[in-house]
Amino acid sequence: MAYPKKIPHGIMFHHFYNEAHPWGQGAISADDLNDLLHYIGLERILPPLEWLKRLKENKLKNGDVCLTFDDALLCQTEIALPVLEKYGLKAFWFVYSGVFEGRLENLELYRFFRVKYFDNIDDFYQLFFKKVSEFGIATEADPEVEKKMLADFPFYSANDVRFRFLRDKVLRKDNYEKIMDAILKDRGLNKKEMSKSLWMSNKDLKYLNDSGHVIGLHSYSHPTSLADLSFKEQFDEYKKNYSHIKRATGQNPAAVAHPVNSYNKNTLKILRKLGVICGFRSNMFPKTKMGAINANAFEMAREDHANIVKMMEM
Repeated sequence: MAYPKKIPHGIMFHHFYNEAHPWGQGAISADDLNDLLHYIGLERILPPLEWLKRLKENKLKNGDVCLTFDDALLCQTEIALPVLEKYGLKAFWFVYSGVFEGRLENLELYRFFRVKYFDNIDDFYQLFFKKVSEFGIATEADPEVEKKMLADFPFYSANDVRFRFLRDKVLRKDNYEKIMDAILKDRGLNKKEMSKSLWMSNKDLKYLNDSGHVIGLHSYSHPTSLADLSFKEQFDEYKKNYSHIKRATGQNPAAVAHPVNSYNKNTLKILRKLGVICGFRSNMFPKTKMGAINANAFEMAREDHANIVKMMEM
């Protein structure tokens, strides 16, 4: 079965694994990526500059796809990029900038801890839920939120949803990091040491840009609920992100991927002010009522690679 010709959309990638980068939930190998690209159809994949040109001219059509990589992960340039270069393919790379300026970004560090130091993800979840309950906090997800998340992200398990609900909606940033840092301390782990093989460098961004790829915005510190921030806080997140990318590449960023799919009217107003012309969500919603095209240029659909892997297995 061929990959269906859906509305114009991006294919979203995050983690890759090999001998140097550990396997974890959702991670794929270079061979997996190679198979996935052939399943999609190499001839259908638009370079990012062509995608932006067609978007601006309102010429994107059903069946058009582009490749997108989130979070500036070193595993992407070391594992995925050689596969793209083999076929002459270009992609969007959406980066958050704090890690390029000495910031230790906890979101990715905590994920690295989950996948490297536990036999499976549910072992981590059980420890995390236990720690949360010790604070006297209920660890069940809101049923309506759980239902929506499972519908929007069918590759999530019930525990995945519980964890994200607690992290983003109940604990929020400060309490979540307090709990996670306590767990890391119990294990005797140092975050600076853990970070050494996680992220790209400015040299990587320059190479990608000079090779015809497009570097896009993904906020400065990758908040898990950016829409909850004030207008000023959101503006600071994207202004610093924008300034860093321009310094590193010499280009004005023209595209964005909304971190954790979180944005609101203020976000879109800020992005327009910065001159951004294209924005990507983290799933295939929303569409127009007719279901034929994306809602608007700042809410372009993306299909998670995990969903495509499942299609390939059918």
